[in-house]
Amino acid sequence: MRGSFGGDSKSNEKITLKDSLEDNHSLNKNQISKSNRPTPQQSQNSNANVYLFPSNNNIDENLRSSNDRDYAAADSVRVKIPQNPTNSHSSNSQTQLDKNLDKNQENIDSIMLDSIAENRFRLYDTPNENSFKITTLSNNEREKRKIQQDEVIPQKAQKIQQVDENEENISEEAKTQKAWRLFLVLGTFALCFVVFILAVYAKIIAKPPNMDPYNKKSRDYPWSVKADVDIAMRGQISSLDNYILATSKKLYRVSIYVPSIYEEKRELLFQLLHLYADFDIKSLRDSIEKGGNALIATNVNSIDAANLRILNQKLARLGVYKKCTFTYINKTSLQDGEIKTLYARAQVTHEKGSQTPLDIEVLQTMQSFENGDITEENTLEKLNVLLVEYKNKDIDLSKECYTPIFTHNSDVKNNASTRIDRGLDIAVEKIERTYPFKNLMQPLLGFTNYGKKIINDKMYDDKMKLVAQSGVEKYRDGILSPKRDGKILGMADKGGNIILNRHAKTYERTDGFQVQLTIPLTLQSKIQDILNDAHKKYKAEQIVAGIMDPTTGEILALASSSSFNPNIGKRDKDIASKMRVAAAERSFEPGSTIKPLVFAYLANKKWINFQENFDLHDGIYQLRTYTIRDSTPLKSATAEQILIKSSNIGMTKLTRNLSGKQMQDMFQAFGIGESTGIDIANEATGLLPKPSILNREVEKGTASYGYGLRMTFIQLLRSYAPFNNGGFLVTPHVTKHFIAPDSKIFYPSIESPRQIISAESAAYMQKILHRVVKEGTGKRADVAGLIVGGKTGTARERKDGETIYNGSFFGYASDGKKTYTIGVVTYGSQANEDYYAGQTAAPVFAKIADLLAQEGYLERK
Repeated sequence: MRGSFGGDSKSNEKITLKDSLEDNHSLNKNQISKSNRPTPQQSQNSNANVYLFPSNNNIDENLRSSNDRDYAAADSVRVKIPQNPTNSHSSNSQTQLDKNLDKNQENIDSIMLDSIAENRFRLYDTPNENSFKITTLSNNEREKRKIQQDEVIPQKAQKIQQVDENEENISEEAKTQKAWRLFLVLGTFALCFVVFILAVYAKIIAKPPNMDPYNKKSRDYPWSVKADVDIAMRGQISSLDNYILATSKKLYRVSIYVPSIYEEKRELLFQLLHLYADFDIKSLRDSIEKGGNALIATNVNSIDAANLRILNQKLARLGVYKKCTFTYINKTSLQDGEIKTLYARAQVTHEKGSQTPLDIEVLQTMQSFENGDITEENTLEKLNVLLVEYKNKDIDLSKECYTPIFTHNSDVKNNASTRIDRGLDIAVEKIERTYPFKNLMQPLLGFTNYGKKIINDKMYDDKMKLVAQSGVEKYRDGILSPKRDGKILGMADKGGNIILNRHAKTYERTDGFQVQLTIPLTLQSKIQDILNDAHKKYKAEQIVAGIMDPTTGEILALASSSSFNPNIGKRDKDIASKMRVAAAERSFEPGSTIKPLVFAYLANKKWINFQENFDLHDGIYQLRTYTIRDSTPLKSATAEQILIKSSNIGMTKLTRNLSGKQMQDMFQAFGIGESTGIDIANEATGLLPKPSILNREVEKGTASYGYGLRMTFIQLLRSYAPFNNGGFLVTPHVTKHFIAPDSKIFYPSIESPRQIISAESAAYMQKILHRVVKEGTGKRADVAGLIVGGKTGTARERKDGETIYNGSFFGYASDGKKTYTIGVVTYGSQANEDYYAGQTAAPVFAKIADLLAQEGYLERK
């Protein structure tokens, strides 16, 4: 506001309350008082003359009056501010003057402002002076001004209220707009998120629709269902010392579609195939020149096949392959035109007698459907395959790559097409069972052959299926056989790769269990060498030897001089005659080796008078019409001497008082005539005569020294074990444990041992058998530093019109702490039986016992 409180001197504008309200709505008393107050600097630099009329006290008294005279008393009040003040006072007087001035001015300002507000005074500038003047208003002027204020103030108040309401409305609208903006932002974000989720679901998770594979985008989508099968394998067989004795492997076939190879890239292909799988380059060129789907290798091992798959991907990236076109056939109705045409053509050619194998198969398929032998779904499946074959017959597959090649896929819509890199075709050709040590563990291990399948009434080998033939392979076939093929089933992309999303189904491959044997390969191989040397020396048909732990029944070795190579392609021609495990499958008359069993049973029953001398008739005894002879003639002998000298006549007299039933019970106690339970296939049970036969005097007598009944090698080995384990009959076995695919170990169920003679009788028999080796027929079985006991035995056998002898020696070797039951049988010698029994089987036994000491199984003394 110009002119007031020392403003511009040129302005003569009068200031009224109305103008003041219009400009400022109110008058700030502090601003007015401070504006009229001279500053200390002004007071110091000038001789300011301030006139205050009347004084503060008189002004207060006049203002408290309510008549016009009181207002007139203040009319002459004037504040004058000199323009050029001079400094005529001392600093102390000036300071005191400033303080008084400030105090009086504040009182005056307050009273004047209140009076002006109440329309009692007029405030205006004085002309040509830097001052203002306050004069009183008359009653008429005050009334007039009051009326003006009463008119103006409600209008102002109404305007202020309207402005406030407008501001409130604007504020509410702003808040509403802000809320809507926030809602739109959040809604847009939510919508974008939903669209993103739907896009992911449509692109990755959901099965896309069948689209034209020539469409660039649709080729990126999965277009078919594919199943990758990982063929389960037959379990391994390993030795106790962890050598793999039998295992299975996959062999692959590698082929390539020649028209899909760019000619300028062929040399690169040859070099890389040679580098990755050591293929012969010349053979590759010869195969490629034939054109078509060229077979470039067979019997490729798993490592090379894996390398070739990697190479195939690299060749595709290098642009070696062209893209070949495939059109899919997938008819869904028997009423389809092409299906009906195919069937009609087959009928016509059949009537004319010019049908092809394809036509015959079409007619057979439809006939089977009409007879209800197959369902419509299976019929369509077969007819689709036949239709593909029919459509492809006019295509030169050796030259064409861009002409559509027809194929069938039940998960792709009919007539859909795609173009893919064919490249190398690497597929499992067959499963092969291999035996790394060839004939070393044969025939115990056994072997497998391929199964059979019929195609078009012709029988072929099913090279994906192995069938066990003999030995452990056959006995443990259920354990060794593969349980379930692995499979990955899901949508495949254009390159045929299965997409592993949440819809893909994976089935883990479950191979067969591994079988670990109780036989160490190192021990078995050395015993095999001993038998091979003996076989050459004695020219026997076959020699079998075995070692068993008498306390557990575990077989430590079971070898034969008649072995073979079981590997396919390298098998012996006479494998059929060698494949039998003679130790378990071949029975023979045990001869004198049965005498310790009879003697032990009688001694345990206390049916022997050890003080009696038995008349042996100088080695020739006539029993009714049958003549019994001893190889070592004796006039008489005690019971122990009968066994030590192996007297047939003496054994006949020891058993002459037994009934046929007692004889049978005696033999059955030692497991004769029954399976031992050994885990080898095709085990024979031998032959045990009936009680009625054994009740006859002659049959009873001959049975007492091992004729008229039959036993297997493993039965005899088992029956000698009670002499070394306290009188228990154990179950022999060659399986230590099974190893599951998840590496868990399981043990086979084995029958508990049963006691057949007392421990005292068993200990007594050890001593008697030891005397047999020291004093009797088994002297050549003795080994220095070991405790050896046993019994020889020889029996005649007719074969091909000739008499041959089966000689054997069964017993034990011990170091006083550990004992092993050992048996040796030689089959098919034409030598003299005395020579054969004592000169062949016993020396082989001795070499085996000595080997146990050399290998640390026994400790010499």
